[in-house]
Amino acid sequence: MSTKYGRYWALAAASVVVVVFGSAQATGALWREENVVSGGTINSGTLDIKVGPAGAEVNDYVLAALGSTNLAPNGFSQASLSIRNAGNVPFDYRLQGTTVTGAVPLTLTATLVMSAAQCPTVGAPTGSTTVLYNGNASGAQAPTAPAARLLAAGANEVWCFRLAAGADPPQSQSSTVSFSFRADQT
Repeated sequence: MSTKYGRYWALAAASVVVVVFGSAQATGALWREENVVSGGTINSGTLDIKVGPAGAEVNDYVLAALGSTNLAPNGFSQASLSIRNAGNVPFDYRLQGTTVTGAVPLTLTATLVMSAAQCPTVGAPTGSTTVLYNGNASGAQAPTAPAARLLAAGANEVWCFRLAAGADPPQSQSSTVSFSFRADQT
């Protein structure tokens, strides 16, 4: 009889050992470590690109001066556009793309000038200039991605756009060009 009860006690003790080890393994998963990190500062800013006449830039602008009726072969239309950083953080920007709708094939020249006065309606841009793009008006990008121009908060740049017709443009046709700019926080 004592052997019979001895087996039960041994079996009960083994069960307790299994329960104790099983509980210890489950408890080990509950341990965690903490670390204190010194505080920091998070600042927000405003990224806002505006276009239009210098001093009166807006979000969307129709550059009506960049157009012509009865454009002769090899004729062109030229107008300035101010790009301003109206936010409080610097940004990188570029002419992201152009879309041409219509039958008149056009060549686009985009030149950086110091002021709108240096982009006359006739003749070449004057003063200190930098040609940013010269080619097909459709799909133009300046500078070519991933490059971009840095513009400080509150600063502006003036671009001089020239759209030129070829030597033999189609008669009694028209085209419209849309410009799209992109700005990214630096």
